[in-house]
Amino acid sequence: MMNKLLEFEQPLIKAAPKLDHNQLPLFQTLVQYARRDVTPFDVPGHKMGAQMNPLRMVLGDMTMRMDVNSMKELDLLSHPQSVIKEAQELAADAFGADHAYFLVNGTTIGIIAMILAAVKPGETLLVPRNCHKSVMNGIILSGAKPIFIQPEVDLHFGIAHGVSVKNVRKALNENPETKAILVTYPTYFGAMNELVEICELAHERGVTVLVDSAHGAHLAFMPDDYIDPLTAGADAVTVSMHKTGGSLTQSSLLLLKGNRIAPERMQKIVNMLQTTSANYLLMSSLDVARREMVLFGKKRYRELKPIVMDAVLSIEANSNYEVLKEAYVEKYFQQSYDWTKLVIRVNGIGFTGFDVYTILKEEYGIQMELAEGYVIMAVISSFDTKESIDKLVFALKDIEKKYGKHATIISTHVTTSEVNKLVLVPRDAFYAEQESIPIDQAVGRISADTLMIYPPGIPLVIPGELISNEVLNQYHYYCQTIGSVLTEAKEANHIKVVKE
Repeated sequence: MMNKLLEFEQPLIKAAPKLDHNQLPLFQTLVQYARRDVTPFDVPGHKMGAQMNPLRMVLGDMTMRMDVNSMKELDLLSHPQSVIKEAQELAADAFGADHAYFLVNGTTIGIIAMILAAVKPGETLLVPRNCHKSVMNGIILSGAKPIFIQPEVDLHFGIAHGVSVKNVRKALNENPETKAILVTYPTYFGAMNELVEICELAHERGVTVLVDSAHGAHLAFMPDDYIDPLTAGADAVTVSMHKTGGSLTQSSLLLLKGNRIAPERMQKIVNMLQTTSANYLLMSSLDVARREMVLFGKKRYRELKPIVMDAVLSIEANSNYEVLKEAYVEKYFQQSYDWTKLVIRVNGIGFTGFDVYTILKEEYGIQMELAEGYVIMAVISSFDTKESIDKLVFALKDIEKKYGKHATIISTHVTTSEVNKLVLVPRDAFYAEQESIPIDQAVGRISADTLMIYPPGIPLVIPGELISNEVLNQYHYYCQTIGSVLTEAKEANHIKVVKE
């Protein structure tokens, strides 16, 4: 078994171009090393799975043998010279970037690195208020002054879409000292704002554009006329290859284009944030995922789209469900939409999204990506099939048939159009003297804590913001519906605030 050549190890073409996306420089080298007769006296301590234990029994011999440490033939992530360098160059080429950096600590690290590379302490960063918690952490670490832009709120579906060009222009006009803007594209729910125009607006004023594209790793490989962030003009983009690109969980890519951020500076910052013991299973999965998306992505998505479109029709047929569609997002919010995010409005059958999410899991064995007050969401990837999608359609129709009510649930707590007042720069609040108090007594106090709904990882309040009645109402709503809200305070229903 160990001597049998795998398909990817065979030469696939005779004359290789400068960048041949058939190649798997890191993955292939790692497999070849794992097959050698090696007696390891280096770390990790499991010594290539030398002892039979539950990990080896379940994961298998090759997985354990591929979990190795950095060495000359396998290169070093913090200073790539050979196979990692080649794999990163292929990744950059695949996305149309000038430079690519493998991330083994998730997109979170990429977002923080982008912020640290683009803004210094005290400098202004424009960010959407529905950004991921990692953006808030990047703001704290950088000492930047955030100016929040309100996203477009969709009261009908109970979600938020991207920030509008109008609101970006207003923020830039009101804050001419801005050094960088961070945009989420696509949003967690699939909305894609007019990023080309936003990049043009920003660049006219010398503002660097950073993009959180955690949920957009597939955009560059779609057969439709979607514009990926780098094509739109972004300077730095982080993509979660593990979310929609097919790599292992926790593996992501940070992409650079142009000269607004020096690649040497970005490498230095990434090295500060990432482990020096980079996991080769994660890195090699990025190599494989890149190859699959370049060679087969467009074909697979082209075949998948009509299946998804038929599923949308089936879900809505003779039902009180409603699926978020591109025409709707374009009409009411002037943004395009990624059809691989299947957002289904379920409150029309008399249930919250949390209710339907639970029923799908417990009664049908279907794990959805998330639930909100009005909706549930399924993430479609190139690995989905007609069979998997049909299973979801059947379950939804069956739930309405068995449990559906003739009533629509409407709640004022599902969406909010309020942006919390920022009283202190987040880093100042983070380092200020603090105390923990019952959250019901916290209205009017400055938060030193982050209250976060996960998924999708969007904070209700961050350090430096004033805690309002709206924050309190949202907190209690999510505690009642999903059971808890992530907080840093040790005691239940407490929050850390800046000591007065």
